[in-house]
Amino acid sequence: MKHLILIMGMLFCIACANKPNDYKAEEMADLASQLKDIAAALDGTLKFSDTHYTDGRQLLQDAINNDANRLTPFKKYQLHVIIDGNNAALLLCDNNTLLIEDAGCTAQSDVQHWRQPINECKTTVALSQVCN
Repeated sequence: MKHLILIMGMLFCIACANKPNDYKAEEMADLASQLKDIAAALDGTLKFSDTHYTDGRQLLQDAINNDANRLTPFKKYQLHVIIDGNNAALLLCDNNTLLIEDAGCTAQSDVQHWRQPINECKTTVALSQVCN
């Protein structure tokens, strides 16, 4: 009987640990694609504008030409702009959970954390290494 209880307890723990997250692959792939385009616009705006950006929100608005419709797909999430010298990245977060991270200097979506979300909305990519 002890062994049965122990086995049942272990199975319960495994089931809880492998609980699937609420993020749908198709939706996240679509968001990653759109995020990549905006991150590239951020990077280009930062590198080729005469403006010296320190405010991520202003950089984002200028990069999308103040077209709020481009941000509509992200309305239930938060976007965070990271400026590191002459490089920019864009983070997609759900409250304080990092889902997707994209350095604008690369052609692909960099890190899709949504499969195993990180419970802190901070960059994990070193832009100085990825972009140079």
